[in-house]
Amino acid sequence: MSAIQRGGVYILFGGVVSAIGRGIKPGVLVDRVDWNDIDGLVDAMADNEVLTHTSAVLYAFGLMFVLTGLNSVRNFVTDQGLVGDMVRGGTLLGMISLFIVGVIEGFDHMAVRVLDDGIGGNPGELAVAMQSVKLGIVLIAWPILYASIGVAGLGGTRLLPGGLHRSVQGIASLVMLATAVVLLMAASLESNDFWGAVQTITAIVLALWIIALSHASYKGMVSASTS
Repeated sequence: MSAIQRGGVYILFGGVVSAIGRGIKPGVLVDRVDWNDIDGLVDAMADNEVLTHTSAVLYAFGLMFVLTGLNSVRNFVTDQGLVGDMVRGGTLLGMISLFIVGVIEGFDHMAVRVLDDGIGGNPGELAVAMQSVKLGIVLIAWPILYASIGVAGLGGTRLLPGGLHRSVQGIASLVMLATAVVLLMAASLESNDFWGAVQTITAIVLALWIIALSHASYKGMVSASTS
């Protein structure tokens, strides 16, 4: 397979693995809690220690493959005009955001360890503080990620043949950009209902986009340049 074909496979595989890791994290589907209920989240993690560690590893492991795939795409595109700048710049910023999101999964490991080993004067408060820091990073990292892949996607529409693939990518890119703005505005909401709804809709659109782009990559339909 070519670099762009491998990139599509990496992104598809990594997306599935990271989605599974996210889904099984305590507080998401298991012992579900509101995203602002940090105390409840820490309790859910403490009650499901093995699942907490497993979900963090799977999530970070999946993101590693997504990063590898995005790097393949970035190196594949040789366009020297605005299209190339949008794809390479947006992909790079998205890779940085994903790297940060993957690294902070270590907060989950440490939160459980702090509670288990009784680290600090008040392990419960320390674990809550760690999860609060992680949430703050996520609230910025995800909108940046959506904006960056939206920009890269809009530029990349010129590298796809006309038809279904280009239409899916164009619509998905606009949805990513809109989501970035909406999530930044919704970050201060006291309930996660609105955030969760937006994230769910965006995740579905993103999944369809990944499938379409992976198919186009595997079939060799993606061009490296508009020239």
